[in-house]
Amino acid sequence: MNNMKMNKNTITFLVVLGALVSLSLHFPQISFAQMVDIELKEPAAGGEKFDGDTKGTLDITDRNGTISLTAKMFEPPAGEDVYEAWFEDKGGSGYHLSLGEFDDSNTLTVNQTMVNPYTYTIFYVTAEPADDVDPNPSDIVVGTQLSSPFGQ
Repeated sequence: MNNMKMNKNTITFLVVLGALVSLSLHFPQISFAQMVDIELKEPAAGGEKFDGDTKGTLDITDRNGTISLTAKMFEPPAGEDVYEAWFEDKGGSGYHLSLGEFDDSNTLTVNQTMVNPYTYTIFYVTAEPADDVDPNPSDIVVGTQLSSPFGQ
């Protein structure tokens, strides 16, 4: 009976040890999500800094290159316009990536795996004409400088 007990304990130990070794081999691939809550502010004169009035919020989470974000504007856009969100690689390529149009409740939710989201340094929102066919952004309504790991 003691031999049987020792065998069960040994087997349990080996299973646990194997699981720990397996986890340690994959540990560099495990990334803990980092959620950032940011105020979306109007741009200052010249549009270089976002230090005007707060007009919305951005909650953004990064998990191994999968970006989950929720942007919320406090007021609807003027007239028939719609809000559209963008990432920009300012100071790098200057590329503008549209993240999509806000819904009727002035909210945008995005869950997207990106090849290299960390090159983007700015998140901003524009007011675009409904059914806009121009792929370029209009004037910025609000935005924010993205903190690390963005801008890498």
